[in-house]
Amino acid sequence: MKTQNRLPSLLCFVFLFISISLFSQKDDVVDIILTVDVSQLGDNPNAPGGCAFMAEPNAVVLENLTAKDFTIGVENGKKLKWKGRTTDGDVVKILKIHYLSGTNIFNKSNLRRCLFGRKVRNRVRQTTIDKPDYIYGIKFKVKKKGKYYLDPKIRVK
Repeated sequence: MKTQNRLPSLLCFVFLFISISLFSQKDDVVDIILTVDVSQLGDNPNAPGGCAFMAEPNAVVLENLTAKDFTIGVENGKKLKWKGRTTDGDVVKILKIHYLSGTNIFNKSNLRRCLFGRKVRNRVRQTTIDKPDYIYGIKFKVKKKGKYYLDPKIRVK
């Protein structure tokens, strides 16, 4: 008889724990969104035009004059997730994030997209206080256009 009374309580506890875990994880993620205007891309894969970044939520955009100068500030321990889209609403596949220079804030130099994924994600492991910013290369693919590269920055508090 006691086993039957414990089962509903256990199920309620598990449901409550999962709900709290999922809700708290949303505050822990910073989305870095690359928006591409396909008509302005151009032919040079190392200097694509028509690209802009934005970050939301829990990130401070420190510089955003051009996609190359884009610099955000985040807190240590945050999970960063890179996504891409065109101005027409098509998907831009983020293929890889790779370390170029500065302080390597992740536990590896190359971050690749998940299997069948369109985004790359990883957790910040190190601060850049009194150290150079993390400068990374982002490799992305636009449907029917090819692969392109940019190199923005991240500063970690």
